[in-house]
Amino acid sequence: MIRWGRLRHLSPLLLALLGRLTLAAPLPQIGAEDDWYPYTALRDGEIRGMSADIVRAAFAAADTPVELIAYPYARCMYLARIGKLAGCFNTTPDEQVRHDFRLPRQALFNDDILIWTRRSQATPLTQLADLSGRRIAVTLGYEYGPSFDGYSGVQRIAVRQDINGFRMLERGRVDYSIAFRGTSEQLFRDNPSLQGLFQPVYTAHQAELFLSFSREHRDARRLLQQFERGMQIIAKNGRYQQILSQWQHQRPTLLKADTRH
Repeated sequence: MIRWGRLRHLSPLLLALLGRLTLAAPLPQIGAEDDWYPYTALRDGEIRGMSADIVRAAFAAADTPVELIAYPYARCMYLARIGKLAGCFNTTPDEQVRHDFRLPRQALFNDDILIWTRRSQATPLTQLADLSGRRIAVTLGYEYGPSFDGYSGVQRIAVRQDINGFRMLERGRVDYSIAFRGTSEQLFRDNPSLQGLFQPVYTAHQAELFLSFSREHRDARRLLQQFERGMQIIAKNGRYQQILSQWQHQRPTLLKADTRH
């Protein structure tokens, strides 16, 4: 503890600096998904990925320091919802998320949510009803857009991570797996044994991914305002596009249905 009486002979500037250090608060914490590369993941003890770079750049542009903390997605969203974290990313908002969280005007990025099957049995789908009665692997806690999330005609097989869904698909334990384009491509690069095994046959949703801000955290409203200001800055100065270009990946070819009759 600092005893101010003993410091009365110090200069006013030094006293002011000591006071600021004593009263300094911890940085607000933003939750980052821990296993969703190349967008956000904990790798070699560091939070890395495209959306992590965007979040850091936006807050830096707004001169607003924050701390990113890695969590599994479902845990991250829970902690943000109850106010233990100021926010969490990456979120594909549904009606419940929009009710529980504050969302910025600007998404972090866009990506396609694809339905994949084994290449050896790939048949193009024209509508979700083509999945009726089939088994499809879904990752716990993920949102896949209103059409798929509201469709009750499939058997959803819940898995902890996207790779588990693809492993089940490889072994014939499910008929399909649903996953984002970018993260699926990265999984195949990281796991060469999976390369060339799967084919996307349907786009379930063209998703916007957001940093969701808590409605319960005391700093969240201010951080949302600063984040939006920072996003505008990096959009104007070219930093946002630079980040997207650094992480760009080729879009896979979607198997098209033959509509000729």
